[in-house]
Amino acid sequence: MPKPKQRTGLQKDFSAIFQGVWVPQKPHTAQPTDASTSHEHQQQTNQAEQTEQAQRRENAQKTEQANHTEQIEQIIRSMKCAKDFECFKSGFQKLCKVKNVGEGKIIECSPENRFPCEYRFSFMGKTFCKCQLRYYIARNLNK
Repeated sequence: MPKPKQRTGLQKDFSAIFQGVWVPQKPHTAQPTDASTSHEHQQQTNQAEQTEQAQRRENAQKTEQANHTEQIEQIIRSMKCAKDFECFKSGFQKLCKVKNVGEGKIIECSPENRFPCEYRFSFMGKTFCKCQLRYYIARNLNK
């Protein structure tokens, strides 16, 4: 038979008081820990921040698009076009192909462009475009 443990101090007093008393054990339930609550809170915060950033980007894009549209309309008012500004009215789908050249106000037309245009001119074997609208589209919208 095993020898009973020697108790000292308060353990000795409590064991004498509660000797023979049955104390039920508490069932262990999974309590949400601070770590899991903190993790959920962090996820919610991250989602809110991502949503806010997406809204800011969307608003900035709308503002930028409105600024581009305003600039394009101003350019259209200041010039005439035999093609009736087909490049803008088509939603930039019907654009002649161009290549940005230097920092001047002209762009180089692709050799594929066969249609006549009042803004096209040739110089030293290359064809260039001096259309202000096409230049703005190429420089600012990368199209």
